Amino acid sequence: MAKRNGKIIALALVLGLCLVLTGCYMAPDDVNNGQETNPGNNMPFQTLAPTATVTVTPDTVAVETPATLDGQPTPTPASGTSWSDWGSTDQPTNPAGITPIPTGGTIVFDNTPVPGMETTGMLPSNSPALATTPAVTTPPVATPTLTPPSLQLGFKGSDAVRAVQKRLKELGYYKGAADGDYGPATEKAVKEFQKANGLRADGKCGEQTLKKMNSKDAKSKKEATATATPKYTATPKPTHTPNLSKDYYLKLGDSGKRVQTLQRRLIELGWLDGKVTGTYDTATEAAVKGFQKKTKDLWEDGIAGPDTLRALYSSNAARTSKAVSSTNSETLEFGSEGSAVKQMQQKLKDLGYLAGSADGKFGVTTQAAVIAFQKNNNLTADGKAGSATLSKLYSGRANKASGTTVKISQKTTGGRDTTDIASTGYETLQVGSEGSAVKKLQDRLKALGYDPGSRDGKFGSATEAAVMAFQAQNNLTVDGKAGPATQRALYRTGAKSPVTYSALRMGDTGTAVRNLQYTLYELGYYDGAIDGDYGQTTSDAVRAFQIQNHITPVDGVAGKNTLSRLYSSDAIAATAVSEQYSTISPGDTGDEVLQVQDCLIELGFMSQTTGIYDTVTVNAVKAFQRANGLNPDGVCGPSTLKILFGY
Repeated sequence: MAKRNGKIIALALVLGLCLVLTGCYMAPDDVNNGQETNPGNNMPFQTLAPTATVTVTPDTVAVETPATLDGQPTPTPASGTSWSDWGSTDQPTNPAGITPIPTGGTIVFDNTPVPGMETTGMLPSNSPALATTPAVTTPPVATPTLTPPSLQLGFKGSDAVRAVQKRLKELGYYKGAADGDYGPATEKAVKEFQKANGLRADGKCGEQTLKKMNSKDAKSKKEATATATPKYTATPKPTHTPNLSKDYYLKLGDSGKRVQTLQRRLIELGWLDGKVTGTYDTATEAAVKGFQKKTKDLWEDGIAGPDTLRALYSSNAARTSKAVSSTNSETLEFGSEGSAVKQMQQKLKDLGYLAGSADGKFGVTTQAAVIAFQKNNNLTADGKAGSATLSKLYSGRANKASGTTVKISQKTTGGRDTTDIASTGYETLQVGSEGSAVKKLQDRLKALGYDPGSRDGKFGSATEAAVMAFQAQNNLTVDGKAGPATQRALYRTGAKSPVTYSALRMGDTGTAVRNLQYTLYELGYYDGAIDGDYGQTTSDAVRAFQIQNHITPVDGVAGKNTLSRLYSSDAIAATAVSEQYSTISPGDTGDEVLQVQDCLIELGFMSQTTGIYDTVTVNAVKAFQRANGLNPDGVCGPSTLKILFGY
């Protein structure tokens, strides 16, 4: 038995030495200082220096318990005996050439143990050489992320800014021109969009803002307003009884803290609905009248005097479950009727803006009076009596019309210089103009039901108000100036203009361009400077006019057909056209398809028009949709057409 163990130990030592020598093998393509270590490639291992001695010092050999067969120890075959001699063919045949080595042994070079070279298991005889030098790992170089600069205040002449402006117009945040000028109005619109869409409201169009803006779930201003948290709670704050030691009276037109306290008490008792405004308006007056009527010994005059106030703030003040009026009353406008209109008319008469009767019907004369009042009190002159207009009208601080001259402000006109504007015989008339042309204008306004005041050939505030009322009714820009477009609409006969025109395009300058710009402005297509410079904003306005007036090609060039329509009485104003577009689909033909193709050509997505919505058009539409963050389905729906037509 001892003899047999000695043989096993000797065999293990020999095999261990072979393994060590095999592990020192260097692949043929390794190079040592530029020279091959084994140039002949005929050695199974690397040649060692002659001074090195290799000693294998085995520890106590641990004989591993062999596997068992049917619960019995499996004997180890003697040298030269195969597994099949034991009557079994299920044992491994060692195809990988695995050689058993002594376990627990340590390889020693020149009597020095080599760390990590413990012989602790079975290694394939053809295993790769161990690396004698630690591998050097070069850390990856971080590639910096380049973030494009944000679009922000001060950027000018940029197509990217123009695209942002058009998108903001579509979402309802921006009303200015898509002129590529990132001014205060654009910055304000961006801030409103960011705030409504949960972004940091810094007014800059960075990556996140642009991504959100061009996404399908971008929230429009209308949607944001609808979902906004109301500023006022449904339950009013407790009302404190004011100091009534001194008598005072509150009446229509008053304002201030006393009126605020009064309104809170009226809301608390149920007589008034809405919010506290601090202005004693018609709604507050009606609520006071309702309370007075319900309370014994009070005179129903709508004035909150000492007796009314004491009763109102008493512990047994009359209450109601149904409010008689609301501070959130509807806007009074053309066509409205009723006591609220009659009361407004009477106030306009008192202030000298209305000469007719207070009949409770909101007609053109009342509209003209409202516009004149708004202009003379620095309000938006739209001819509609909203909360701001009515509050000012009843405030007691409203400017009277008598003895005043209404001056058109920068706010109303946008600071546009309209001097010497004329086209095809129509010269712009405005406050200060005099002569037969003004007299003719006044006569025509009067005949159509717009009261210009004295028909004396002098363009004063009354004539201006009448012009504004006419403009509001005819979808024209309301500025009180009778420019070419306003006069054509005023003297409309349907006759075509016999004048021939020279084409105008990008880069042109001069009086003809100024006439073009102002006429487009009056029709609601242009809101840039009237400077006689045919730039991108003018071109965009011409394109919008061409689209709405069905003129092809839609190229932004004011050619013969465009100018003839523009300077005719048949020109369609921008505000007269619905912004809801009908879907144009593959297979369609006609003018609408031509308009789409013209725009695609102008933007570089197509090369020629066919009037047929064919495969080429579908592919061009898809490319346009992808470039503008739309669903690339190849169909021109309302969203696609709004951006494509730029209006």
